[in-house]
Amino acid sequence: MNILVPITITDAMIGAGTTIAEPAASETAWVSAGNYVLGDRRIRATTHRVYECVQAHTGRTALPEVDTAYWLDAGPTQRYAPFDTYTNTAATTTTSITYVLSPGYFNAISLYGLTGTQIVVSVKDAPGGTEIYRYPTTGAASLTEPPTGWYDYMFGKRRPIQKLVLSNLPIRPTAELTITVTAATGAAVGIGMINVGDLTPLLGDAEWGGVTGGASAEPTSYSYIKTNDDGTTTIKRRGKSTNLRATVVLPRQKADAALATVQQVLDVPVSWIATTSQGFDGLNVFGIGSCSMSYDSFGIATLQVNVKGLI
Repeated sequence: MNILVPITITDAMIGAGTTIAEPAASETAWVSAGNYVLGDRRIRATTHRVYECVQAHTGRTALPEVDTAYWLDAGPTQRYAPFDTYTNTAATTTTSITYVLSPGYFNAISLYGLTGTQIVVSVKDAPGGTEIYRYPTTGAASLTEPPTGWYDYMFGKRRPIQKLVLSNLPIRPTAELTITVTAATGAAVGIGMINVGDLTPLLGDAEWGGVTGGASAEPTSYSYIKTNDDGTTTIKRRGKSTNLRATVVLPRQKADAALATVQQVLDVPVSWIATTSQGFDGLNVFGIGSCSMSYDSFGIATLQVNVKGLI
């Protein structure tokens, strides 16, 4: 079991090669003393947030983030959408999207809410420097699952890959990370979350231990569903998330360190990654975790991990 705590991304960390501007093409900056009608949306580059007018007004100079009687915080700007605490707020455009980041030291990234057909991730030793890592080694990686059989190959609809974890990345103090997602000309592309930081294994440097069989991913819907008296059903679709439950067996000597690591992130949304092996994407969840540690015997401890996934 691994924890990836995201680095807080600032303006200085976003490079010039990033293709989502602020304001983006679909956004309009707020102007003091303007004329605004109900439903107008404006962004503030200072806060990187979108505000929606909830009461028509003219001539007001108070900033939207403090003028709550007239403005509602409606979410992050396009440029900063991948860096909030929700995977369903995405930076979106068409054909191609690129983020160039210089966040300092990091050894892993996890991406969520990917939309597109191909992806390339690279790391340079410094901004504009020498490439020291590339995924994939050549070309671009597909964002669709391979067919499961001949029927699926001929007639099936390919399942999109929406998550990606890359670990053991080379570490440099001024490394530059570039993420590019592409699709056919005019087709939608997007990135829901970019989580870059330090991947910490709960086992530390233990020689044995890990997640036991039976770990479960539990999809959850927040949609409003009501069955009416006449048997018909009303459904109002809302966000979805996935919860995670897993049992980790580890040497008793590593139990205190693992417990301390979890205690540091009890109220912090992070990536919980049961394994980086292929075929276990469902056990990669961004959310808020809790745990219970049992000291079973002189040499063995068991950690029960529960993660409430965020939408």
